Amino acid sequence: MRSSVTAEWPLIALVLVALMDGAIAASGTPSAFREIFIGRCEDYKTGVINRLADIDELSTKNCTELWTLFSGAWVGKEPCNVTAEDYTAFVEAAAISVPKDMSNFWDGWDIYDTVRAFSREGQRSWTLDITLTGYLGNGHYFCGDVNDNINTVKCPDDNSCGFGIGAVDAFWAEASKHFSTKAKGVSRVFFNSSRPGGPFQVEDSFFTEYEIPNMNPDQLTKMNIYLLTDIKQTQGEDCESESIVLLQSMLSDRGIDSECWDNPGDVFHQLCIDYDDHESCQFSGGALHTSSFLLSSFVALTVLCLFSADV
Repeated sequence: MRSSVTAEWPLIALVLVALMDGAIAASGTPSAFREIFIGRCEDYKTGVINRLADIDELSTKNCTELWTLFSGAWVGKEPCNVTAEDYTAFVEAAAISVPKDMSNFWDGWDIYDTVRAFSREGQRSWTLDITLTGYLGNGHYFCGDVNDNINTVKCPDDNSCGFGIGAVDAFWAEASKHFSTKAKGVSRVFFNSSRPGGPFQVEDSFFTEYEIPNMNPDQLTKMNIYLLTDIKQTQGEDCESESIVLLQSMLSDRGIDSECWDNPGDVFHQLCIDYDDHESCQFSGGALHTSSFLLSSFVALTVLCLFSADV
């Protein structure tokens, strides 16, 4: 069961990135979307999707009622006439507790795969799409129609309704707002240092528009800013860059402390798993292999000594 769930994530990620990047034209709502939604919900409630989610809390969720609230936000409406507020009732009903120090934010699709790998399906950190709310809406286009209720033929392309507006974007806008209110303790936000236009951007950014303004400084004590450079890319901007200074100023205005890290080691080592033959990873790889050899030798020697003592 676990292997099938794990295999689903790369597919969802690829579909969602392609959709949001406009790499392919928007399709219509899946004809069996209700069944997909409720099935995902029931799977999530078992704890197999997110093993750190509170099972007792999940047991209170009624998947059929969640579908009613979710679909009520967009079914029977023109796709571009759906706003974030239309999803408020659903997002509040689907909300689950996020563990302290586990909230993980990001901005820019070129960093998404790294963030997902680092999160380890919620074991190391939680992104929005590992929560119940995000998991239920992830990876699909969906939209309504005033005549046919559900449009299964063609939904609007990305941003054609305006930023944060329309059946899909409005969902993510409201979900992002609520996710940010759950952040407690220390959180992280990831950026690509080589992102065109700068790592942190103000325009058309869910992080800027919906997440920063809704963070609660009474419960979020610090934001760690992770500025990453893909191993096969050249270092772009650093923590002294204008865009990062602006971000820290915005966080400070919200009463939230922050610290910036250029290529933090815990994430860099994660990248080396994918590029273990790259020259930047040779020391890490050598150290890892040496440690493994020493551990194996120690175990073998211990077993030999115990065996000799018995004899």
